[in-house]
Amino acid sequence: MDPLLIVWTVAGALVVVALIGAVWTGAALATMRRLGATVDERWRALSTTLEQRRAAAEPLLATATEPQRARAEAAFAALEQAVFPSGKAEAEAEVQQALRPIAAAAAAQASGSEAFRARAALAALEDEAQQRRRDYNTGARELNARLRRFPTSLWASAAGGRRDFFEVDQSGAVAEPPRIQF
Repeated sequence: MDPLLIVWTVAGALVVVALIGAVWTGAALATMRRLGATVDERWRALSTTLEQRRAAAEPLLATATEPQRARAEAAFAALEQAVFPSGKAEAEAEVQQALRPIAAAAAAQASGSEAFRARAALAALEDEAQQRRRDYNTGARELNARLRRFPTSLWASAAGGRRDFFEVDQSGAVAEPPRIQF
């Protein structure tokens, strides 16, 4: 067999393997970027939903005592300032704890009152926040799992790196949304 033919065959095979590797790497990198962008989008949606509660709670805060209102305002301010999941989770727990007695005090209001509608809006926002929490945590779990696998771990920074889960330390703060009795 001609030695030049062997050299060209080996060189061609190496080029084909290199091309396959480059295409695979490019596809994996694009997938990681897309997954990272999806998780970031879910985080923004969750943050927005959590921050919408201030407007929904305004009618309840109007009927609250001054210390209750001050505590709720401080909790909402902390929620808006928090950037990372751990900070948002702590602030959300504080918001839930601050709103619970206010919502309970407004339970005696008539069913057509502003406070009643505010409680219903808060319950709907809490349901939406629960769904968005699950979506974000699912995306973060998938992204983190892919980032741990070789070879995607080599370019983990392309997807923005590992994401923390949104876990509320005080499970009672989220486990029981404000109740509405019809």
